[in-house]
Amino acid sequence: MHSILLSIGADRWVLPAMLLWPVIAALLVRLLGRDQSAETAGASSASGFDARVLTVAAMAVEAVLAIVLWGTYDTSQQGWQARVDMPWLSDLGATFSVGVDGLSLPMVVLTAFVLPLAWLGSWNNVRVRTPAFGALALLLTSGLVGVFVSLDLLLFYLAWELMLIPTYLLVGVWGAAGTARASLRYVLFTIVGSLLMLVAIIALWNTGGGSSLHLDALRDVVLSPRAQLFMFLAFFSAFAVKSALVPFHTWLPDAQGAAPTFAAVTLGLKVGAYGILRFALPLFPAAVTNDTVRTTVLVLSVVAIVYGALLAMVQRDLKRLISYSSISHLGFIMLGTFALTQQSVQGAVMSIVNSGISTSALFLLAGMLEDRTGTTNLDSFGGIARVVPWFAVMFTLVMLSTVALPGTNGFVGEFLVLLGTYAELPVFAVIATSGVIFAAAYGMRALQLVLFGSFDRERLGRLTDLSVRETLVLSVFAVAILYLGFVPQPMLQRSERASRDLIEAVRFGPNAPVPTPPVSLNR
Repeated sequence: MHSILLSIGADRWVLPAMLLWPVIAALLVRLLGRDQSAETAGASSASGFDARVLTVAAMAVEAVLAIVLWGTYDTSQQGWQARVDMPWLSDLGATFSVGVDGLSLPMVVLTAFVLPLAWLGSWNNVRVRTPAFGALALLLTSGLVGVFVSLDLLLFYLAWELMLIPTYLLVGVWGAAGTARASLRYVLFTIVGSLLMLVAIIALWNTGGGSSLHLDALRDVVLSPRAQLFMFLAFFSAFAVKSALVPFHTWLPDAQGAAPTFAAVTLGLKVGAYGILRFALPLFPAAVTNDTVRTTVLVLSVVAIVYGALLAMVQRDLKRLISYSSISHLGFIMLGTFALTQQSVQGAVMSIVNSGISTSALFLLAGMLEDRTGTTNLDSFGGIARVVPWFAVMFTLVMLSTVALPGTNGFVGEFLVLLGTYAELPVFAVIATSGVIFAAAYGMRALQLVLFGSFDRERLGRLTDLSVRETLVLSVFAVAILYLGFVPQPMLQRSERASRDLIEAVRFGPNAPVPTPPVSLNR
């Protein structure tokens, strides 16, 4: 398959196609799509294709392109693959430069598959202004892919904003009643971080002579430790806020609780964690390895692991429980990232993918409950396993993957993070291990409250089990959970070289910290 794809030049067009196609499809959905609310109301003027069908068809094309990208990738090669460089803003040194390596490839494939599954799984969740909703979802798809494949920092920044704006509209316009506060907090938090990152990008470009905005060129710009520190903090603020790292996490439970299911899924993708791996670490290694900075981030990471899990244990709303569990998972990702060992970084990459799978599936399950009952309050359920057995099976499997049960995808990533961290920072690894115990506690509590316990037959007796569509969607997630749990090698092989190169760039790159030679007392 690899040779066939290369023979048709797939490596030269697949990434531009993945960026451009969702934008074109968004226009088609907005112009040609039929509003579901008009169809439901029986309006005779309703014409065209169902906007939901057009949207999922466009996302399916994007998933096929992701398969092509996966097939063109060669694990034996070093550096960027499927790379495309085209002139753009020559006066600024900006180029349309895209490519993937072992860090970004899993993120692109994850995005291309999770979004259409989320759309199908939440088919009836949004019934008004569906053409606009579908168009924004496709623009968001292009923005997410752009964040993962951009090698030029100006292009990356534009993709970053393209990702943020549709998300804000999806939450603010189609969210539950009273979502203005949640969407406003989201946009304020993220915009402030984004502006700081833009200032740092301009400063970095200016320090480099204003000749290039390409990541490879900017990595070679020599910076003083002080300059690295300030620029790192600017980048880190944007990425930490988007990932909802403690103490920048307060917007996430409110936003995900109020958002429609599809938007809640996209908010759970760890885009900011990828940004730290891709940009903050290799550009500012002296700041990353600064004892104060590194220790602070590591402390915040273990605090996020424990704090997020403890808060998840006491939530009465299923969506907020999932949000706080996601914050806890982010702690493991950040711990693996700043432990700076190959195993821990590979574990962090694996955990980003695993969190995207498990958290997305949990939000879909919560959305399916909400569509049937009108609530996600845990006190409103109990004993429903006896009337919705397939839902119970899927909910149990996904929750077990969330708490990192061996044999599921969640175990592989967290085990590698803890293993790699213990080699360098045993105290942090031991503290982080407590998060696994707390995760089991909140996971089992959620299963008990939703599936078992006392059953109100009068109120819940007519609850319907998963439809064929919902079963197919969740079956794909179940296969991914078990496959990555038992056969993680394909993912690990693709991230191995990139993880090693990242660690070498931090420790031995042009801006790596220079060790101070020991002072001799002998004359």
